[in-house]
Amino acid sequence: MNPNGLTLMNQLCFHRFLRPLTQHACVAVAALSIAQAVSAAPPAAATADATATWEAKTVASDDKDSNQQDVEIYRGGKLIARHHSSLLGTPGLYPLHSPSGQPLTRDYPMEEKGKYEKDDHHHHRSLWFTHGIVNEFDFWLDKPTPHTGYVVQTSLSKEETENGVTLTTKNDWNDPDGNRVLSDQRRWSFSESQGDTVIDLDVRLMATDGDVVFGDTKEGTLGARVAGTMKVDAKLGGTGQNAEGLKDGAAWGKKSSWVDYSGPILQADSDEPSDWPTAGITMFYHPDNSQPDCYWHVRTYGLFAANPFGRHHFGQPEYDGVKIADGEHLDLHFRIVLHDGDFDREKTEQHFADYSETKPSL
Repeated sequence: MNPNGLTLMNQLCFHRFLRPLTQHACVAVAALSIAQAVSAAPPAAATADATATWEAKTVASDDKDSNQQDVEIYRGGKLIARHHSSLLGTPGLYPLHSPSGQPLTRDYPMEEKGKYEKDDHHHHRSLWFTHGIVNEFDFWLDKPTPHTGYVVQTSLSKEETENGVTLTTKNDWNDPDGNRVLSDQRRWSFSESQGDTVIDLDVRLMATDGDVVFGDTKEGTLGARVAGTMKVDAKLGGTGQNAEGLKDGAAWGKKSSWVDYSGPILQADSDEPSDWPTAGITMFYHPDNSQPDCYWHVRTYGLFAANPFGRHHFGQPEYDGVKIADGEHLDLHFRIVLHDGDFDREKTEQHFADYSETKPSL
């Protein structure tokens, strides 16, 4: 065989060797491209959630004595919350659901007490805003007495956008005889951030009928009563903790920017708590509030409340409370985050950083 023939033979052998390698390489490149495309595309569930629409449905009030209406808030067809014009005598939110639909607050007293619930503290109604000493009246408790006051909704408007829902209400704080002590305007703004439901509550307290003093008491002010299985005392893994890392009973009466209460949620199809999903509520106090310090009424039986007025019950010097002069007003700003899963400190700190940068709507 001549040298040229040998060279040709070598070339043929080389091409026979190279062809399958090239085919394998093409297959590998194609597979890599597909994998990259799949990883770059968001999961179908995430895509659907990102495009979920908000809706606010006006419905009749459960309270036959109220001439106001309730509003149900939906996202992606799932009920997030219902705003009651009269939640057994005061405006409030019930039910309150996590983004996946887990119930975050107890049913009692709106419904019969469920498993792991107690029929205590009738005035703890899911999520509400009142205070225990306003002039000489108590708006926190609901037992009829000569000093029990009542918050009555007088108007409601709602706005829907692709990014959320806003409810604006006006309310009168009346004494037992129906005389107005003060009024307020509340703006509830529902939106989404980091996969969680975000509810901003801006409240303008207005001294419409003379001077008003919000007194020094632990009984206030923005309160929530969590689901029975979430409470610490259920001993199923629920816990409350604040921005400083203090947990459960140690968080009671402490000043903080926020508190989270999380735990397992009872499931109808399982009696095994270890199989139940977890979820929670975080409440934030805006750093630009005119009342700079917020103390927290956090109880292991499931209550937690942001209180910018209470002092002496929390171990601080007693004082005369906060006065709103006749014709003046006081604004307060809170954020409520509803989340699925366990408490996530990093995410919560990001929520607070984001909230700190927002300008309240009132």
